[in-house]
Amino acid sequence: MFISTEWENDCCGRKPTVTPRPLTKQEIQTTVADFGRAARNASAASFDGVQILAIYLYLTSQFLNATTNRRKDEYGGSLENRSRFLFEVLETVLNEVDAKRVGVKISPMHEGGAFAANDETLPITEYAIGKLNAYNLSHLLLVGNPTDFSGTPLEKLAGDGMFRHFRPVYKGTLIVNVNMNRERGNRLIAEGLADLIAFGRPYIANPDLVHRFAAGAPLAEVDWETVYASGPGGYSDYPIYQASQPTII
Repeated sequence: MFISTEWENDCCGRKPTVTPRPLTKQEIQTTVADFGRAARNASAASFDGVQILAIYLYLTSQFLNATTNRRKDEYGGSLENRSRFLFEVLETVLNEVDAKRVGVKISPMHEGGAFAANDETLPITEYAIGKLNAYNLSHLLLVGNPTDFSGTPLEKLAGDGMFRHFRPVYKGTLIVNVNMNRERGNRLIAEGLADLIAFGRPYIANPDLVHRFAAGAPLAEVDWETVYASGPGGYSDYPIYQASQPTII
């Protein structure tokens, strides 16, 4: 299994946000070192590898984003500077874990507010993904559009557009996800737009997803009331498919 070097709010439910402030350079150095320690701990705990999250609202994305990154030092401004934190983290992690056991999850995103797509969103992502080619990583996990891209600078990346755009940019193993089912996943691989498919939401409600796909069995639906909630409900109580259940022909 892989473990991400950042985590979701899955221990105690959703938490209120706090007013952000710029990190000092010392805090940046400490944070980069924390990523390395997290990777070392994951390796010691016998995880197969680690994945660095450079997406959504996570800290790395805040450095990449021209709206949230207002720094005037070597971590802000140009594409190179805004991606500096990502590559310092990556190189620190690679000091602890072999590159063939390290992946990066990234995509240009449109989340709204300060994280809404702007004219710099696609260029910074192209720059970062192109530079990742030099590291011979386990994989790049490219996320499709989880929100409506209509009327944004990312409009052309809707649907399969994300994968068509970045497949020529990244030369290594490309994993794609968001709104995936068995049929779409097989098609994207057949078309050469992906090497592997990541299934997120279907796996939440279907711990036996592989067997259900193989049997053409119906999939259980996610109980959204339990997502990011406290306790085991919605995490370990989804039923396993029984062969006696009807299959899809």
